[in-house]
Amino acid sequence: MGKNTTDNPCVKACSFDGEELCRACFRTLEEARHWKRLSDGEKEAINRRVAPLMAGGGKGGRKRLRKLDRKIAKLERKLAALRAEREAAAGAA
Repeated sequence: MGKNTTDNPCVKACSFDGEELCRACFRTLEEARHWKRLSDGEKEAINRRVAPLMAGGGKGGRKRLRKLDRKIAKLERKLAALRAEREAAAGAA
């Protein structure tokens, strides 16, 4: 087995969607799990496939996306609380 020189696209922000695709590096769950066992050729093919997807902002762009996701989640929780408050107020009227 030759020396492994292919970079891992992982950015340590794994989050898999319903189709088992990482939202951070765009690899499948199986590709991420077995990365160390893949040949350099297989890794290069994966990197070529995910590069355009990751280029939509690079590492800094992904960080910005994670930050926006957290803000959205916070706003969704606040909205749910406000809706519950409104329901309670409407029921009391």
